Amino acid sequence: MRRTGAALLALGAALTLMPASASASATAAPALDWKPCFDGAATQCATLTVPLDWATGKGTVRLAVWRSPARKPEQRIGALMYNPGGPGSGTAQTVATGPEGYFPTQLLDRFDLVGIDFRGTGASSPVHCGLTAHDPAVNRFPTTASDVAKLARANAAFADSCAAQTGPVLAHLDTATIARDIDALREALGEKQISYLGISYGTMLGQAYAELFPHRLRALALDSVVDRSLSTTQMLRDNAKATQDGWEYFVEWCARTTSCALHGKDVQQVLREVTARAERGELKAGERTVTAGELRANITATMNFESALPDLARNLLAASTGDGTGVSVGMFSLPTYPAYRSIICQDVPARFDVPSAVRESRALNPELGGYSEFWDIASGCVGWTQPVRWTPHPWRAKGLPPTLLVSGAHDVATPRAWAESVQRQLPGSHLLTWDGFGHAAWPGNNKCGLQAVRDYLLTLTMPTGQC
Repeated sequence: MRRTGAALLALGAALTLMPASASASATAAPALDWKPCFDGAATQCATLTVPLDWATGKGTVRLAVWRSPARKPEQRIGALMYNPGGPGSGTAQTVATGPEGYFPTQLLDRFDLVGIDFRGTGASSPVHCGLTAHDPAVNRFPTTASDVAKLARANAAFADSCAAQTGPVLAHLDTATIARDIDALREALGEKQISYLGISYGTMLGQAYAELFPHRLRALALDSVVDRSLSTTQMLRDNAKATQDGWEYFVEWCARTTSCALHGKDVQQVLREVTARAERGELKAGERTVTAGELRANITATMNFESALPDLARNLLAASTGDGTGVSVGMFSLPTYPAYRSIICQDVPARFDVPSAVRESRALNPELGGYSEFWDIASGCVGWTQPVRWTPHPWRAKGLPPTLLVSGAHDVATPRAWAESVQRQLPGSHLLTWDGFGHAAWPGNNKCGLQAVRDYLLTLTMPTGQC
């Protein structure tokens, strides 16, 4: 699931896990050659070479990494690695030019903050595709066998275009492989253990790392938790409910907030009228027609942040007059979207009854026609031609440090139920909940949650009470 401005997740194959005690690489990783990321920069950049295929050791991939050394080296705790979500966004470049915009001062002072552009992203063999992932002519909510087949063919054509332009790395983008890359980086850093902060998709990566290398973790903090033990059908069900809850929150927010552009209006009716306009082909962004699917995707993405709700209201008001400019920019148009799809489809078994799932999602989330971020994921993975390497199962990690889980009450991308389920699977973990709207506490949706994560990473002390 994604953590950007366009917010957050038909084959199955068993994932063969490396034993927890196994080394990430057959030989010691070479020391990294750190250089300033740019003239006068305090942050340092380097390149790490890892196997393309960890199972065979064949081929190599060069990964861009960055480090912001602890600003108070005499108080240094160790290395803190993080993943802000996605997947698909390059991590290294995002923070190399300004980590203080993402991390509290206390963490900058006491940790070497270490980031990596994971394979397929940023400057690390990024995914390129010859086709677009989103074809407005393809029905993403098929209810007949022929329409499901059309969707699968469109997805397969997109996947094949990515393979043709990206090369062999496209078949090795699954989360467990990326977790092994993280441990190779740990080894190259000379660290016996790391602290890890994962947000949204980053919680999937944190769970994968914890299964493979639990003894390599000093601290594990997971914010906006994805439950990887669930079936695709159950995740679709949960995400539809969460998206409907988010929409209802927005409607109630407009009713009580006089500054909302739709205050005093029937917001449900406005959405119905805008959707009907889009379905008639009368919603425009300049010369381009905005489809109903794009409208719903934009609304869902906007609901990742409470601070974006005023914009959502203004954009819907404009759309009611035919101006779809504000509701036309969503996840589909992100430059990182090809990598997002290419990575996530290797972790989401898309073998499910699509027509049945369409009916259930629409029943649970009627106002947005069943759309959710996980619907985009699951429907986009039907027919994917790269191998699916994940079989859902409960956590198999033993010997972990006390783990902090964080979850908001109204999160359209990663529902509270997922965090509660993961907490039950992980004895000794602590679930910190906050009663608010938005996807993830970090870094700006909930100050209390951010402070609790900060304090845990610094002291390994769990928060008392809830936010």
